[in-house]
Amino acid sequence: MGIEIDAFEDDRADEWNRYVEQSPIATPFHRYGVLDLLAKEASAPVHTLVGFKGQEPVGVLPVFEQTRGPFRLVVSPPELEVFTLGPAFLNVEKLKQRKKERRQKRFVESCLDWISTEIDPDYIDIRTVVQYDDSRPFIWRGYDVSPSYTYIMDLSPDKEEILMGFSRDARSTIRDSDAATGESLAIGQGGIAGIKPIIERIRTRHTEQGESYSLTPRFVQQLYDQLPDGMMRVYTVRVADNIVGGMITLEHGTTIYRWQGGAKTDGSLPANDILDWRIMCDAKDRDITRYDLVGANNPRLCRYKSKFNPTPEQYHVITRQTRLMQAAVGVRQLLSNRLPSFPSR
Repeated sequence: MGIEIDAFEDDRADEWNRYVEQSPIATPFHRYGVLDLLAKEASAPVHTLVGFKGQEPVGVLPVFEQTRGPFRLVVSPPELEVFTLGPAFLNVEKLKQRKKERRQKRFVESCLDWISTEIDPDYIDIRTVVQYDDSRPFIWRGYDVSPSYTYIMDLSPDKEEILMGFSRDARSTIRDSDAATGESLAIGQGGIAGIKPIIERIRTRHTEQGESYSLTPRFVQQLYDQLPDGMMRVYTVRVADNIVGGMITLEHGTTIYRWQGGAKTDGSLPANDILDWRIMCDAKDRDITRYDLVGANNPRLCRYKSKFNPTPEQYHVITRQTRLMQAAVGVRQLLSNRLPSFPSR
């Protein structure tokens, strides 16, 4: 029996979300309402593809349709500081390897056939989640697959064992933060009110470095309202009632994501070390076992993130373009608002 692809509409959003919640590799960005927000913000219609084997759902794949000049693109994700998305499987945990591979291959092939028939794009760019560990179905269909990286912290050990894996300076900062700064530092969850100062601080930092930044406080606030309670957490760092730093995290299943924040604070205040540690401890108390530091591709940022002794893990960048696209003059410039920013983290 083959895999049938159904493109869901708004009236099946709850059904889509049930499938996302069942998938062990889905992320908060796979949720229907979030995909709708991304589509509106990126001005890119989203197609929410679900594969069925008979009546059984086997996977979901959200893809966004964009145009650049004369070219039609299919992307997943559409950027907006979302670095991975792509397919998420479900109902495969009990399958033996042969059946699992066959089902996943047929699902991917059926999705690609749907995309080819319904959209016929000149360029496809899919960036998978870390847990999607088998990109061979794309390779077998002639797609280019290259690795990209993120850091994953294992939060399973006890807190002292995790802390002992940190660099010496990070341990010292965390264990005696007031003595290190001479200031009273307070870290707490600020809710939706904390979003604007955090995003504006990140934007200022990017501007200082001559880099672009696509998020607005309005979009992140809408995302906060869209997600279920507790899926987005807004941490703020205050000194004398002034916000000097912060972090916006997302979580799904047993993984918490270090999504936005961590911009360098003023002076010698080691706020980010303390902030990351607080996030890890809080997540561990909620039985979260993985802290995704969201990116391990930028050497400058890796110098900071590696101090926590994380493990680099791969995700896949899957692309394909038509011969016309390959031959187009200045195609990199045409796509410059999408491609170069992805490896920055």
